[in-house]
Amino acid sequence: MSTDSTLRGLGLALAAEHAVIWGYGLVGGQIGDTLRDQVRAAELAHRVRRDTTVAAIRDRGGDPVDPQPTYQAPFAVTDEGSALRLAVHLEQGAARAWHYLLEATTDRSVRSTAVGALTDAAVRATGWRVRLGPADATVAFPGAT
Repeated sequence: MSTDSTLRGLGLALAAEHAVIWGYGLVGGQIGDTLRDQVRAAELAHRVRRDTTVAAIRDRGGDPVDPQPTYQAPFAVTDEGSALRLAVHLEQGAARAWHYLLEATTDRSVRSTAVGALTDAAVRATGWRVRLGPADATVAFPGAT
C-alpha cells in the first residue's frame, strides 16, 4: 500500500472526526445534566484525535481537510433519547473511518493509531447504547459495517 492510500485514509478519518465534533454539539444541547460531563469528555477525545490526525497528515506532506461549514444530522435530535442515538451514530461513523484506515495502510504507527481510535469509538458507542437499552449494547465487529 502506498503513502497515497495512507493519506487518503487519514483524510477520511479526519473528516469523520470533524463531523463527530460537530455532532456532539447537538448531543450536548439535548442531553441531561447527568450525562453532560460524559458528552464533553467524548467531544474532547475527538478534538484531540482530530488534532493528532491533522499533525499526522502534515507530517506525511498532505493537506488536512477542513471541517464543513455545517453538517446535517441523520435524524431530528429533540430529546435525550435521540441525542443518545446520535452519539451512537457518531461513534459508529468514527469507527468505520478508522477501520477503513486499518485496511488502507501498512504503516505500523498509523495502524496502531487506527486501532486505538477504533477501540475508543467502539467503547464509547457501547456506553451510549447501554443507556438506550442494554440488550443491544454491543456489535460484533465495530467499524466493519
